[in-house]
Order: sequence, then C-alpha cells, then structure tokens
Amino acid sequence: MRSFPTPRPVTAKADVQAFFDDLARHYAERHGPAEALRRHRLRVLARHAQFGASDVVLDVGCGDGAHLRALADRIDHGLGIDLSPQMVQAARDQAQHPSLTFRVGDAERLASVPDASVDAVLCVGVLEHLLHPARALRQIARVLKPSGRVVALTLNGDHWWYRLADRLGVPTRHLATDRRLSPARARRLLRKSGLRPDIGFWRFVPSGDLPRPLSALCRALDQLGQRVAPSALRGGLRLVGRPA
Repeated sequence: MRSFPTPRPVTAKADVQAFFDDLARHYAERHGPAEALRRHRLRVLARHAQFGASDVVLDVGCGDGAHLRALADRIDHGLGIDLSPQMVQAARDQAQHPSLTFRVGDAERLASVPDASVDAVLCVGVLEHLLHPARALRQIARVLKPSGRVVALTLNGDHWWYRLADRLGVPTRHLATDRRLSPARARRLLRKSGLRPDIGFWRFVPSGDLPRPLSALCRALDQLGQRVAPSALRGGLRLVGRPA
C-alpha cells in the first residue's frame, strides 16, 4: 500500500546530495511504467527544445542520464551535471555513447560550463529540490547561446492536491526544503533570469507518493484537466525560456 512521503530534514546542500546518493543505489521510476513515462517526458522536451543534430545539450540534475542517453543519436553532444556523485557514476556506468559526458556539479553555479556555450538545457524534476531555484535559472540563462532554450519540468504549485495537502498538514515533500512553483511564480523567475517565459503543463501524477485511491483520482482529474485546462487539475508545470 503506497503512503505519503516522510520529508527528509535538510540544513545544507550536503543533505540534498546525501539524499540523492542514497537514491542512486536503488533508483527506479515510482510514478508508473518507467518506459512510458520516459517517452512522454521526451516528447514534451523534444516539442519545446526542438533538438538539432548540431546541438550541445545540457541536462541539469541529470540523475542517471536516461534523457541524454535517449537523445544521444539526435544531438552533437550531451553534458549531464548532477550534485550527487553516485548519480553521476550511475549515469557513466550506463552511458554507451561517445558524445555524452557526465560531471558532478552544482545547478546553482554550473562552474564548469562556459558562457553562451549551450543550445538547449533540460531540467527534469529538479527545480523543486533546489535550495535556490532562481540562482539555477540565472546560471542556465548565462550558459545558453542567444538562440538557446531551456525546458524545465517540475511540479505545479497550483495543483488541487498539493494545496489541499498543505492545508490539512499531509506531507507531500521528500526533502523538507522541497517547493512547488505556481505558474505565476515560474513566469516571474524566468523573467528575472533574463529569459522570455512560456509556461504550460505536462502530464504528471505523483502516483508513487500517494495511496492508490487518491492516485487514481489525481490521474482522472489530470486527464480532465488536459481537456478543460484549469491549472488546478494539472500536476506538472512546464517552463520554457529563451534569452530575452
């Protein structure tokens, strides 16, 4: 029986790193069929990032590198950066393509990535875990070429379940510092980072974090939300930004 998550205390980035180091040892998709969900995310990313054969693509918070591995034959080079050394090692262990590179790094600094050197940035399931997401978006804006674009997939802070859970005191966070962006907040962050915002939604239901009946209800309402489009029914928030 699935249950609500127990938030892990966080006082510094070392706590975030330790959480994902532990996760890397038994990493698996928790929200449904792994391959189907990965294909869905890749369709959303491809639609908005518009990958080209000559593109350099940066995956911020790359985890085990699954998205870059799927894109390897469609781009010129892929660079994955993650705070967790264990995640980076998992990505390297699974990478079979010479155009992919994985490094340990901080999304809020991107110290190893030169200015204006990247055609596209991916950021999937990462913004909600960052202590300072605005800093990461400013760094992403710095490394993008003038024609570049960033596509970030995160949680929708306006989703009905998250808002209700907060009122009832039901835990929904994996880290004590986890946060969820509303569409309005996401738009402001992109603009302050020097990026032209395009905010929308993607299909995400936190099935792995919920009891089964509640998960089924969220899934049904998300499908309804795809048709009638109120943000309160959509679990996933999609951010696209281009240099202003």
